[in-house]
Amino acid sequence: MSDAEDKVSEYRIVSKSCFRNRRGQPVKLIYATRTSEVFPVPLAIAQALDRGEAGSVLTEQERTSLRRREILVPADENELDAVTGRLQQGADDVGHRHLALLPTSYCNMGCTYCGQTHRRIPLRGQHRDAVRRRVLGVLNREDTRSARVDWFGGEPLMAYAIIRDLAASFLPVVERRGLGWSSVIVTNGALLSYRKIKVLAKECRVTHAEITIDGPPDVHDVHRPLKSGMTSFWRIVESLQQALDDDETAGMTFGIRTNVDVHNEDRVEEMLQMLAAEGFTHPRVRFGIKPVHSWGNDVRELELAKQHFADREARWLSVMRSLGLNFQVLPTAPARKLCPAVSRSDELITPDGDAFSCSEQPLVDHLKSTAVGNVDQDWAASGGLRPTGTYDDWHTEVAAPGSQRSCTTCRFYPTCGGACPKLWREGHWPCPSYKFNIQARFDLIAEMNGFTKIEEG
Repeated sequence: MSDAEDKVSEYRIVSKSCFRNRRGQPVKLIYATRTSEVFPVPLAIAQALDRGEAGSVLTEQERTSLRRREILVPADENELDAVTGRLQQGADDVGHRHLALLPTSYCNMGCTYCGQTHRRIPLRGQHRDAVRRRVLGVLNREDTRSARVDWFGGEPLMAYAIIRDLAASFLPVVERRGLGWSSVIVTNGALLSYRKIKVLAKECRVTHAEITIDGPPDVHDVHRPLKSGMTSFWRIVESLQQALDDDETAGMTFGIRTNVDVHNEDRVEEMLQMLAAEGFTHPRVRFGIKPVHSWGNDVRELELAKQHFADREARWLSVMRSLGLNFQVLPTAPARKLCPAVSRSDELITPDGDAFSCSEQPLVDHLKSTAVGNVDQDWAASGGLRPTGTYDDWHTEVAAPGSQRSCTTCRFYPTCGGACPKLWREGHWPCPSYKFNIQARFDLIAEMNGFTKIEEG
């Protein structure tokens, strides 16, 4: 391919800072968002690429490398269409199925930032049987190659026996058909014990647990209060410590999520230091710090401004690095499928059998009418795709001529895919924090790779 047939991709971010690599050469970092790769390039090349020029500064070897990373793309390519097409292809993939099951609509916590309404409704009787038939129908379909079954809520461990019962029905089919398998439980952790973790990992084949800790003990136990008046911080920590010490649970990883608002932002660093001291530098644990956002509720008095959060997050990332905690600096793979809301291969099922496309719709009273159907209905019996949902046309909307979505001109679009269609349509910009602190992340990546910062600008 000649120079004339190449163009510099719009989907690139170049570091403002200049670094000296381990060989003493001046370089800048580039984030190729179409492939989600960060890599160093010589200063002259970085400056040319930043201007959108390739020109004669590139050797053929360098040109080949940049093409592979999709920094150089065909001159006649419509990049927005290419990226959107890849996202649409992921959404249309019927071979991988994702079902999130809510075994109960109740939660034992009363977090002030939560938008859900919790009722003591477990998945039982005919609804449990209908959910079982639905999932087995999906797993037995000839075109199903892999499946992910999640346990969501409410607090799913309020229905621990139901999880065990349903998982026991699903796994023999997975084994018989040789399906790819993953399973995530999203839990507040208050009901976790080492014994339960061991059962979830071995018997139910849960591969990942996402657990929220919102600060050191005095902050977490107020920010995430149990309705019983008891506390949960140390129970979570001690249960995870036991699990991490046991090779029998080695198939399960753990995510520690911290939801940050105006009430706990000043205590995050202290929490990180405490958890590092408690052994959470373990390779099976990864941290993620997220801003509180609207979940069908009004959190304007609680949420942090995007740039403010991003500035503070940059500091927290640096602290995690210094403590040896595991975290993701930047996405390392482009978005393949944005979220369940945009794919009919994905669905969420509530205890009363209602099916939803978006994870933020169930258990929110004024969104109950957005259910796409019920698993008692004819569509569910065959294990085919769920009925059409509100956001299935998201990719068409973004790429439509004259689209007003800022995603169409955003260089991070291949990496985040638009983040959250629901929030966009509600008038909230869900742009990921790395859009606002990318330069600080470049500096951190450089440090992690032994580069020395020599200038900025």
